Parts: sequence; C-alpha cells; structure tokens
Amino acid sequence: MKYHLLTGIILIVNLYVAQAQTSYPVPQKTTKMLFYLQRSFNKNTIIFETEILADNKLNSERPVKMYWIRYEEDGRFAELSFLQRKIFGMKCTSSDDTKSSFLLINSRISKLKIIVKESSLGNYKAYLVINNQLTELERVFIKATNNPLGIPISFEYIEVSGISTESGKLNIERIIL
Repeated sequence: MKYHLLTGIILIVNLYVAQAQTSYPVPQKTTKMLFYLQRSFNKNTIIFETEILADNKLNSERPVKMYWIRYEEDGRFAELSFLQRKIFGMKCTSSDDTKSSFLLINSRISKLKIIVKESSLGNYKAYLVINNQLTELERVFIKATNNPLGIPISFEYIEVSGISTESGKLNIERIIL
C-alpha cells in the first residue's frame, strides 16, 4: 500500500512539473536566437543569441549575448544583473583556431557543454549531445531551489531539448544534478 501511495505521489509531481513547463511561454524564434532558458521560479526567460558583425561573422570577442524577456513584467526586455550572469551565464571559449565555433559552459552545470557553430544554412546554431545524439538545442529548463529572495541556492535538475540532427525528431533529456 505504501509503495502504491509513493508511486502515485511521484506520478502526480511529475505530471505537475511537465504541465508547468508546457504552460511556459515560448519566445519567438529569430535567426540570431540560439536557445532559451527557463526556470522553475517564474516564467521570465533568458534568451541566448549570436552577436553577428557587419560581415555576417560571429563576433569573436563576444559571440553570444544574453538578455531577459520579462514575461511577468509585460514582456519587456532587460539585461541580466551581475549575479544572474554568474548563475545562468555561459563562459564562451573558441573551440578552433579560426574562431568560427565556440564552446559554452555554465560554471554551475558542468554537464552542459554547448557548441555554437555555423550550420549548413549559413546561420549559427547551438548543439548539444542529448541521449547520445547530436541535437540542435532549443530549450533549457532548470528546476531550482530558491532562497526567499528568489536567488537559486541549488539546481535539482536541468532538462534540455531540441531537434536531433540524426532523426529530425524532438529529443529531450533530464539531467539530475
């Protein structure tokens, strides 16, 4: 009886989490947007996009920029604070001599190693290995435990999703931290 009760509670919690994530707004995709990040705390969304120079090349000094879409504040755009950049930001390092592809790594989520490179269509995409398949990353969701001020104390898990370059199908993986 206790086993069935525990199983039922886990199923309800998982269903609630899945429904909560699907009710989040989806930002409009642009040619510069690489992926977006959402958190369990609220529906405000961090956009990661390429910084393109006039010659249509990636800015090697600052290839990726981030900003908020504050859905809970009339959808306005805003810069991330210093602390928010430290928590959710990505360190960007060149992964080749020509500085045409970059590795993005979050200091708190070492398992999340994202490659930004030019696609066959000529625009830049973010790629990540999800379920052992190279995937064009679209979304990152972080389940965090926050302090009373809303600052994440710890990350419980991240869920990454995108389109598999092998199958063309949606690929989702939850990584317990």
